[in-house]
Amino acid sequence: MREHSRLLAAAALTGAFLSVGWADESRSVTLAAHTFLNLDSGSVSRTGGDILWDGSALTAQGAARLFNVGKVGPRVYRSISARRASSVSYNSAPILAGTLIGGDVFGVHTNSGHYAKVMVTAANAGALSLQYTLFGTAAAAAASAPSITQVLNNYSYVLQGQPNYGIAPGSLFVIFGTGLSSSAPPVLQSSAAPGLPLTLNQTSVSVTVNGVAYTPALYYTSATQVAAVLPSTVPVGDGTITVTYNQQTSAPAPIQVVASAVGLDTLYGTGQGLAVATDADGNTFGVTNSAMPGQTLTLWGSGIGADPSNDDRVYPQKQDNLTDIPLKIFIGGISASIQYGGRSQYPGLDQYNVTVPLNVTAGCFVSVVAQIGNIVSNAVTLPVNAAGGTCSDAVTGLSGAQIHSLANKPGGKVNVLAAVVSVGTGGGSSLALAGALNSSYFGQGYEYASEGSCTVIPPGQGSLTNAVAAELDAGTIQLTGPNGVVSLGSGPGLYQYHFTNGNPPGAYTLSGSGGKDVGSFQVSLNLPTPTLNVTNQAALASITLAKGATVTWTGGFTNGFVQVVGSGGAPAVKFICYAATSAGQLSIPPSILLAMPPGPGSITYNDATPLQTISASGLDLGVVAGADNNGSKIDTTFH
Repeated sequence: MREHSRLLAAAALTGAFLSVGWADESRSVTLAAHTFLNLDSGSVSRTGGDILWDGSALTAQGAARLFNVGKVGPRVYRSISARRASSVSYNSAPILAGTLIGGDVFGVHTNSGHYAKVMVTAANAGALSLQYTLFGTAAAAAASAPSITQVLNNYSYVLQGQPNYGIAPGSLFVIFGTGLSSSAPPVLQSSAAPGLPLTLNQTSVSVTVNGVAYTPALYYTSATQVAAVLPSTVPVGDGTITVTYNQQTSAPAPIQVVASAVGLDTLYGTGQGLAVATDADGNTFGVTNSAMPGQTLTLWGSGIGADPSNDDRVYPQKQDNLTDIPLKIFIGGISASIQYGGRSQYPGLDQYNVTVPLNVTAGCFVSVVAQIGNIVSNAVTLPVNAAGGTCSDAVTGLSGAQIHSLANKPGGKVNVLAAVVSVGTGGGSSLALAGALNSSYFGQGYEYASEGSCTVIPPGQGSLTNAVAAELDAGTIQLTGPNGVVSLGSGPGLYQYHFTNGNPPGAYTLSGSGGKDVGSFQVSLNLPTPTLNVTNQAALASITLAKGATVTWTGGFTNGFVQVVGSGGAPAVKFICYAATSAGQLSIPPSILLAMPPGPGSITYNDATPLQTISASGLDLGVVAGADNNGSKIDTTFH
C-alpha cells in the first residue's frame, strides 16, 4: 500500500502559480486577431490595453506582464486565488498560439498593478475566447480571510449539485478555495503514529452537522487546497464546513454528508479515464498490461462509508470487510464478484478487491462503476484482454501498443486527421479535423468507451476540439462521390462541407492536396445505403434511471458500430455507449444512468462504418469512417 501522490497532483499545479484575491470581477471576452484587451476595464480595442492577441501569440503591453500555467482546466482555474500574486515571476515573454488552447490558464499583472487569472475557453478561426477574473491589490488579497469554493471527493471530483455527489464519513475529500493556508508547497503528511494532524500550518477544518462540530484530520494544506479525512462519526445530513487559517475563519460553505459515495482513483488524477487498478503483485494495469476475465484485481478510491472500528487518523487502519454496506461494482456493465470492500491500511483510502466477469466484452476502455444504493461513482475504464498483455479496441481500431505510443509521444503532441463522410437523406455535414492534440488526451482516455461499454462525461469536461493544441494545414480537402466533387475547404483545422439534399450511397474518395503540416493523401470508401432503424423509440421517451434502458434496432452498416449519446441537466451531463451494429441492441445500465440529473433530456443515436486509415506524411494518426446521416434524436425524460 502507499500514500497516494494523487493527493498532491492538483495542488502542485497551482502551487507554482499566483492566486489572486477575491476583490474580484469575472468577465468573458472574445478577441479577434490584432485586438487589445484592457483587463481592468474589460474593453477590447485596436490600440492600448494590457495584452495583444495578433492571431499567432499573446503579448503583454506596456508594463503588463504574463505567467502561463498551462492546460490545467476549469477545476484548477476555479481554485486559483491571489495570495501569491506578488511573489510570482511574471515576464514579457509572449504566449504562443499553440499553447493557447481550451483549458489553458495564465495570469496577467496589469498595467494598473492588479492581477487576473485567465482561462482560454475556445480558440477557433483565429479568435481567442477568454474567461477571466480580475482581483484587487496584493495587499488586499493578503489580508483576506479563507474562502471555500468547492468541497469534492478526492478521487471522483463529482461536482456539487450532481445526483451522485456527496462526501461519505471516513472518506478523503478536498477543499478548494483561497487563503486556506500558507503559500508554502504542500507536504503530504504521514499517517504513521501519532497519526494525521488536526491542525497543519496554522490551518484546521471544522464540519458541523445537526449542530455538532467535528474536526477532520489533514493530509496536506496549501493556499488553494486542503485534503482531509471526514471522521466516521459524522452523521448523514446537510451541514456546513469552515476553514480556519492564521486565526481567520472562512464563511461557512455547504457540505452534503451521505452514507456512501465512492470515488474511484484514476491514473491521471482527473476523475475520468483509466482507473488505478493493481494486480496481486501491485502492478498497475494499463493498455499494454490488461486485466483478464476471471482475474482478481484491486481498485482504489474512497467513500465506501463509515468504519466505526477505525479512527480515520493512524496507520495501519484495520482492514474490515464492510459487507453490511451494499457495494456493487460493474465492469463492462456486468456485476463483478467482490471479495473485499473497505478501508486499506491508510486513513480514508479504500480498496475494492473484485474479479473481472468472465463474459465481459474485451477492449481498452471497458467501463468500471461502483454503486451503493442509488449513488454511483465516477465512471472509469479498465483495459481487458483474454490473454492479458496489450489490449485491442474494436471501436477505435487501435491496439494498446498504438495508444501507449501516442500517449507517450516525445514532445507531447500528436498530429491527427480524423474525418467523417455522411450518407443519407436530408441535411448534414462531412468533415475533417486536422490538429495537433496533447498526447495526454490518448493516455487519459476519458471520452472513450469500448464495445459494450458506456462512459459518463461530467459537466465542463470539454470535447475533442478543446484538446487541440494547434490546427494543422493539410491543404485543400475534397470529397468525390456520386454527386461529383465538393470541397471541404482549405483549413487549417476544421474542414467541412454542409449538404442540404443528402448524400447518396456509393463510392467515395476523400483526398487532400497536402499543406505545410500534412502531406497529400487519398482514401476510398464504399458506403452502402443507411438502414439503421431504432425500433423502440416510444419506450425511450421516458427512462427510469434506476431501471436502466435498452436501445434496440434493425439494419445498420455491416461490421459497424452504433453510438448512443444521452444528455441532460444544466450544465449538461452526458453518457456515451457503443455496441456492434450486429448486436441489434445496446443496454444502458442503471450504474451509468444514475449519474444523470432527473428531468428533460435527450437520446441521440448513430451508425458508423469501421474506421479506415489515412496515411500521409506529418500524421501520427489518420482515420476516416462513414456515418449514417439519418441518425436521430429522441426527446426523453429522466426520472
